[in-house]
Amino acid sequence: MFSWRNSVAFLVLCPLSIAALTSGPSFPTPVACPSSGTLVRSAGTGPAQLTVLPGAWNTYLKNVLSTSPTPNQAQAGIHNILTSQSARLPKLGIAVSGGSYRAALFGAGVLSSLDARNSTAAQKTGTGGLLQAASYLSGISGGSWLVTSLAQANFPTIADLTFPPAAQLNSGLGNAAFGGWLAQFDLTNPGPTANDTLAYVEAILAEIAPKFAAGFPVTITDVWGKAITRHFVNGTTPQDILAEGAHGAGILFSDIAKVPSFVAHEQPFPILIADSIPPRPNASETVPGETVPLTSELWEFNVFESGSFDPMLASFVPTSLLGSVNASKCVAGFDQAGYIAGISSDLFNEFNVSAAALLASPAGPIIELINATFGPQEVRLDSAAVPNPFKGINPNTFANTNEDFVTLVDGGSDGEQIPIQPLLVGARAVDTIIAIDASADTADNFANGTDFINSAKRAALFGSLYPFPTIPSTADIFVQQNLTRHPTFFGCNDSVETPMIIYIANGGPPADGAAPVTGTPRLQTTYTPEEVRAFIDQAFDIATQGIDGDASDWGTCLACGVVAGVPRLSVCSACLERYCWNG
Repeated sequence: MFSWRNSVAFLVLCPLSIAALTSGPSFPTPVACPSSGTLVRSAGTGPAQLTVLPGAWNTYLKNVLSTSPTPNQAQAGIHNILTSQSARLPKLGIAVSGGSYRAALFGAGVLSSLDARNSTAAQKTGTGGLLQAASYLSGISGGSWLVTSLAQANFPTIADLTFPPAAQLNSGLGNAAFGGWLAQFDLTNPGPTANDTLAYVEAILAEIAPKFAAGFPVTITDVWGKAITRHFVNGTTPQDILAEGAHGAGILFSDIAKVPSFVAHEQPFPILIADSIPPRPNASETVPGETVPLTSELWEFNVFESGSFDPMLASFVPTSLLGSVNASKCVAGFDQAGYIAGISSDLFNEFNVSAAALLASPAGPIIELINATFGPQEVRLDSAAVPNPFKGINPNTFANTNEDFVTLVDGGSDGEQIPIQPLLVGARAVDTIIAIDASADTADNFANGTDFINSAKRAALFGSLYPFPTIPSTADIFVQQNLTRHPTFFGCNDSVETPMIIYIANGGPPADGAAPVTGTPRLQTTYTPEEVRAFIDQAFDIATQGIDGDASDWGTCLACGVVAGVPRLSVCSACLERYCWNG
């Protein structure tokens, strides 16, 4: 992933002068504290959310019905639910898994298949419109890159998100325009020459230095977040990625609340997930091969607040005031959008089995760079150091109650790469979840259900707090029953009320014999434009059943799954029999 060792060697010999760096809006600055005198709210008072306008469901229904000359019985039943004045409209959440660029690209293809603005999804497959009808869109790691870029760029189509119009690239609008994912440039080594990459490194150091000068520690997550910003946040184009420029400085995750499509309720409510590393992790609750126990609290970042619903903490603070530790001294600007996505995708702690191993790992050059530039710091440098706004809260259950900083890492570090949990919160009342799994569980980088199983295991640790449908207990069952090779519904026959989960996995090469393009490794951090297009197109096919036999009724059957959580439709029995897991 990283090839910065030569650049680091130069910078160690010629470190930057922190005092000479120009400050700007991209670092925490003092602001007035809430007049209420408190930053913290109890999770029991209900989560922030966004209301979906009925018109979104009307558009989706129109697209479902368009796949048949005359509505069949299932479509008629779906029509009755979505147009009834007395029936409650379904509440839908979409979860995009982690898996680096592979996950971002696969998730993009699936979301494109659910977008009403995609003519193929709207007119041919009958799946377009669910994206606009979704109440929530959650992301982890690579999925967080997709969610962040889509939300802050004012919810463009996937085509415009990945390859913006030329006029937008040459607009000179700086942070007011999105320049695309720029996948042709490596995330950390984008320059054609060593000198270009050196300039890139120096620019990132200059951008994070004001945060350090303001009294906040800087870690590998700050460097990583700035690299992500150049690819997934407004302000960078192919022409200036290696040059000085806006590069997303001052674009805050909390400011997504001001984006026109968010204000108009035209995009889902975005949520990013991170894991907390407790001071003394419980190894007995750690999934083999993972670095964070399942019992550690799971943090969520949304545009209004950040914290955890887990009972150990069960508290939140305003996202716009992250970096504040009490209600008498507050800061704003800590929640840079790229930094929050960087927290959600920071996997560097996996190298930290010893100090020597960390320095010898791909993360080592960056750690050396931080130490040489900023000197010793009393925090872990392999993860995010967030000033602890919950210090002293829940001393009997919150592991970080005495810590000055909370250590946060990739939300899949506990083994659950799919961000389902925030959609299981009872107060959100989600009926149906579309779970997109682009994990690399197999040797050829495809999903086999392992991360989905880990999500179920973690939910079970909290009793009825996170109701989870019954799913297979082993990856072998997922593979043997081909549950990762086509969309599968879970929760159809559970005796306990749970959300319906529609599981769409990147489970293998195409069934039609086409060359697979979606099984790329996690460490592949650059893609040509042709590879991006081919990847998204194949993910679209997977999500719409285009590569797994005859699925002409998929649009109708997907709608049956979506509305199944409201009342169960007998006219959908054929669809549910076909797609439900009956283990």
